[in-house]
Amino acid sequence: MTAAVADAVAAVDYDHFVTEPDGSTLPQSSSVTSIQQMLEDLEVRPGHRVLEIGTGSGYTTGLLANLAGADGLVRSVEVFADLVPRAQARLAAAGVTTATVTNGDGYAGDPAGAPYDRVVAWATPHVIPSAWIDQIGQDAAVVAPVKVARLARAHAIVAITVSGGRPTAVSARPGGYIEMHSEPVTIFGLPLRYVDASHIPDDAEPWWLSSAALREVPGVAGLLLDRLRSAPHTSATPLAPGEDLDDFTAWLYATVPVELATAGLSDRFAGIGAATEGGAAFLTDDELITTGNPDAGRILTLWIEEWRNAGRPGWPDITGVVVPSVEGWEVRLTLR
Repeated sequence: MTAAVADAVAAVDYDHFVTEPDGSTLPQSSSVTSIQQMLEDLEVRPGHRVLEIGTGSGYTTGLLANLAGADGLVRSVEVFADLVPRAQARLAAAGVTTATVTNGDGYAGDPAGAPYDRVVAWATPHVIPSAWIDQIGQDAAVVAPVKVARLARAHAIVAITVSGGRPTAVSARPGGYIEMHSEPVTIFGLPLRYVDASHIPDDAEPWWLSSAALREVPGVAGLLLDRLRSAPHTSATPLAPGEDLDDFTAWLYATVPVELATAGLSDRFAGIGAATEGGAAFLTDDELITTGNPDAGRILTLWIEEWRNAGRPGWPDITGVVVPSVEGWEVRLTLR
């Protein structure tokens, strides 16, 4: 941890922001460790103007205000209206005078405080919104989770350098938070984008399937999800001891993003793998889940062999590229 971030963590009382009057804790979508890592990537310095997307408890807002100092400014945008006065009160009680919190759509940023030196988000957009780049100054930076493929739950945390109004460099590491949304949602277990089939039980987590390759074939994703719900086959993971699923996932994002599929099956597993019209094969932390014919399993096995032959590259071997889109800038991963 850098000295500046360590000093901020020591100065800002976590319990003050997250503890409710009854002793319960306000749920945090961002772990303390991930917060610290993102702040290190962000490199906020005294005097910086910072746009924060996702206020939550106000704890991260307090950290940012500490890092930006008395001459800096933090503008925080929160989509849940009831969290805004709570965060404002906690910040005021902590003596923070250089941060403001407003209720709004994080995609739109906060033009009233522009231009910003830094933008940080604690929720995952599907693209880096144009508004963030429009509201940023020269030689500025964005640190945020973002989708890295047109698949549900295909996320990475990226650090983007912006120069001349254009993103120019991207570093990436594993991670992702709740998906960004313009209005509050209630079904948190169901991804907001790129879900091609879903089933929402009354008393359990949602089931869903995402496959770009099958997106143009009506009904197939739904049939595969039904098979995974009713007739899954479970076996030990084909990855050998010491082979890291996160590293394999990074390689998949960088090499076969269009062919990939992702799935979430209630509270049993969530995985990444392959899906065909006749079957599916998904890796979880310690299992292989298949259904239907063996074609998808063969594809997944081939990918594992190619990854091994390439030397098992992982996140340290990955970089990102930005691609302009109608809504902003898509981020895609590639091997260095």
